[in-house]
Amino acid sequence: MAHVFRFLAAPGQSLAAGSIVVLADDDARHAGSVLRLRAGAAVEVGDGAGRVHEAVVVDPRAGALRVGSELPAQPPLAPIRVLLAQSGSRADDAVEKLVELGVAEVAPLLAAGRRRDARTDRWERIARSAAQQAKLAWVPVIGPPVAFADALADGIACSHEEADGDLVAALAHRPAPVTLLIGPEAGFTADELAAARAAGAPIATLGPTVLRTETAAVVAAAIARDHLAR
Repeated sequence: MAHVFRFLAAPGQSLAAGSIVVLADDDARHAGSVLRLRAGAAVEVGDGAGRVHEAVVVDPRAGALRVGSELPAQPPLAPIRVLLAQSGSRADDAVEKLVELGVAEVAPLLAAGRRRDARTDRWERIARSAAQQAKLAWVPVIGPPVAFADALADGIACSHEEADGDLVAALAHRPAPVTLLIGPEAGFTADELAAARAAGAPIATLGPTVLRTETAAVVAAAIARDHLAR
């Protein structure tokens, strides 16, 4: 069976059966020039908020699709929030992969070692594109920045230094939704780790090797997703 590509309708467009939706310019170019879809090709179109319909390409150059029947209920996103104390291209890569894993939310973490502000508007574009590629029914939330102290109430600090145990053990004592704190390249400071311990937030290692921040984010989310699925 041929792969059926999924697209997201531009905000505000109706997904009523028989209606015509027009993809955003970037998506239309991707459909016509990269995927080489032709008129009559079967695709899917979603609203990014849980609803997905069958669709047919009407005009590939314009990105016009005719909406068909609604598909059955789609799998939900994993109740995982990942807070990243990283920015730049490495953070962009992490956001893309976290969305592909189906986490519910990604947001910047305001930790001491953060070098510059995150471009959450860019993260939103990355999240939308990755959600289409992964055939998600929901686009994960890109949340506002969260102060480190405010993230400790329900968070797990992922750190190679001063860990209390591994992430699996920490997850056993943390009900869903799960919040994972991923530090900057230099790691969390001693003061931040002390604050986490004082607040009762677990400090968890991801294994015997030191991972880059973007790798740590993806590994932690994958471990959490597997834990929650059991």
